[in-house]
Formats: sequence, structure tokens, C-alpha cells
Amino acid sequence: MYRGNSRILREKTYAGKTTNKKRKKRGLRKVLLVIIILFLAVTAARHFGYIPYPMQAAQKTTVTAAQQAAHDRTLQRIQQQLQSQDGIYAVYFQPCKAGALPVIYNDHTMRSASMIKVFILSAAMEQIKQGKMSFDQTITLQEADKVGGAGSLCGYPDGSVVDVRTLLKLMITQSDNTATNLMIDLVGMDAINHYMQQHGYTETRLEWKMMAQTAPGETRKNRTSVRDLGTWFRRVYEKKCVDPALDQYMIDLLLGQTDTECFPTALPEAKIAHKTGEVTNLYDDGGIIFTSHGDYILCIMTDQIARYDGIETMKKIARMLVES
Repeated sequence: MYRGNSRILREKTYAGKTTNKKRKKRGLRKVLLVIIILFLAVTAARHFGYIPYPMQAAQKTTVTAAQQAAHDRTLQRIQQQLQSQDGIYAVYFQPCKAGALPVIYNDHTMRSASMIKVFILSAAMEQIKQGKMSFDQTITLQEADKVGGAGSLCGYPDGSVVDVRTLLKLMITQSDNTATNLMIDLVGMDAINHYMQQHGYTETRLEWKMMAQTAPGETRKNRTSVRDLGTWFRRVYEKKCVDPALDQYMIDLLLGQTDTECFPTALPEAKIAHKTGEVTNLYDDGGIIFTSHGDYILCIMTDQIARYDGIETMKKIARMLVES
């Protein structure tokens, strides 16, 4: 009787151990399933731009009292210059020297106008770097491709064969809207937005082609910020945007900017690689300013301004920051 009870006890113990093993396996399967689902969800969200890809870890830097004081003085001067001005202004300023902190006044998302074209440019350069596109790739211009607003491409005859090299040049130097829309088609709007999210330009979004007709009440708009623009120009200057050769190519295009009404007029002795943007009640200018006493990143965005007054104010700010 005693030996029989022992056998029953051993069988129950073995059965309990087997059940526990099965439960552990089921638990592990559930954990693995949750991990897989989370991984797929994050991957999909990043692909569609809802979650930016992680940037390289920022190096920890110690800000000295002198650096902070210089930053605060510059910001105060900008504030004093703009406090009595009508309209909305945003400014990014950074000397291109070791230890200089970026000074950002009124950092928030604004209508981008043609400033968004610099991000389209680097997204195209990224595809060229990856071999997905080439400078010699061509399109055949059709009447349906042509839009107004700025640029000479809309005056080309139908059937003209135009290469990517020419489209990029027209998009930047003339702010050509037809060339820009053709580049959006070639690169892909989703790919451009994915590129911007992936590289940390999280306040920038391309929603429409240039000169697109929108429905009444439509609230979506192309947008960016002085922070994103300043970061982009700084990376291009440092040859850390796409690669050194292509970054220099972009600088050369920006040096060919034909709109010289603002920064170049304010700083005639400087060499300026820049991009401008303009729509009703808005004028922007931003770029890399090369001078004999140092180089600078300066971006100024505006909204709700009178055009002449806004440009004059921007010129004063440029002179104050660069010449002092």
C-alpha cells in the first residue's frame, strides 16, 4: 500500500512538472509574439514618418559661462530689434566656430514657402548617393507639368528633355516651381517626408506640390522652422549632410541664388550660399554667410508682414549679427 502511494505521488509530481513546462513555453511564446508585434509596429510607424529614426547620440558638451553669456547677449539684441515690429519673425543664428551656441528666437513651425526646397534638394542628393537616381537622368516636359509663380522652365517648349542636374539648378537658383514639382515626382513625396523624419527635421513637412490648388478650408500646409533650416545649413557647411562632395555641390547651387534682395544687399562684401522663399505676407531668407572675419549660419522666417518693412527689418538683423 505504501509503495503504491509512492508511485501515485511520483506520477502526480511528474504530471505537475510537465504542466509547468507547458505553461512556461506558452508564456515565452506570448512574450515573443508581443515583441514581434511591437517591432513590426515601430518599423511601420518609422516607415510612414510617425516615429523618426534615432539620430546618433549627441556628444555631451559642457557649456561654459562665457559661451552662455555670448548666447544670451545675442538673443537679447535680436529681441530688442524685433519687439516693436509688426508681424511674426523667427531667427536662427550661429557663428561657424568651435564652441559657438546656436541662437534661436521664436522657434516654432511656420509656413515654409520655397524654403522647403532645400530639403527636397538633399533628399534627391541622398538618392543620387544611393544610386537610385543620377544627375543625367532625364524627363520629357509636358504642358501639364508647367506651373507659374517662379522660374523659367514653364517657358520651355513641350517635349523638352531636361536632366536632373538642370532641374536641381533651376529649383534652387530660380526657385523654379515647375522644376520643383518634377523633382517631387522623381524622388517621391513620401520618400522626401521619410528622409526629413529620418534625419531629424521633425518640424518640416511637405504636404503639397508648388502652386497646388487646395480645397476651401484645407488646413494642411508645407511647413518648416528656423531650427530645422539652421540645422540643415550647418550640416551642409560642415559637409555632414549627405557626403562631402555632394554637400559642396549643394553649396555651389546655393551660391547661384538669383534672389539677392535681402541678405546679399545687406552684406555686399559677403559670399552667401542661401535660399529664399516668398508668398503673400511672407518673406524668408536663410543660408551660409562667408565673410573675411568668419562664417555664419543665419535663417530668418517671417509671416503676417508688409513685404518692404519685413525685408528691411531682416537686413538690419543680418548686419547687426554678422558685422558686429
